[in-house]
Amino acid sequence: MTRVLLCDDSAQIRELVRTVLEHGGNEVVAEADNGLKAIEAAEREQPDVVLLDLSMPVMDGLEAMPEIRRVAPDARIVVLSGFDNRLLVAQALELGAVRFVVKGGDPSEIVGAVSEAGAA
Repeated sequence: MTRVLLCDDSAQIRELVRTVLEHGGNEVVAEADNGLKAIEAAEREQPDVVLLDLSMPVMDGLEAMPEIRRVAPDARIVVLSGFDNRLLVAQALELGAVRFVVKGGDPSEIVGAVSEAGAA
């Protein structure tokens, strides 16, 4: 079972993604609605995977990624974004994300990306 930190500023999206992940056999150990809370939760929970939205208040996902990697070095980061933008994908991968998933697609893509990252 993969332990997941779910980070998105939308409570509705977190609820939907949590349901999809849990049906896929994952455990959501914490949630965060901004980048700063994501860093704090990553440090506290030491998840296997951080599912991280890029567009969040206080600190966005790209800003939070280096700190998440510092406080939870074994966690793999899967970026979740509402935008399929090559520049964002490249930036996220350069900062250490292992996958990039676009919101609004097939929910099995999220489960597959988290499972793949958790098995790495």
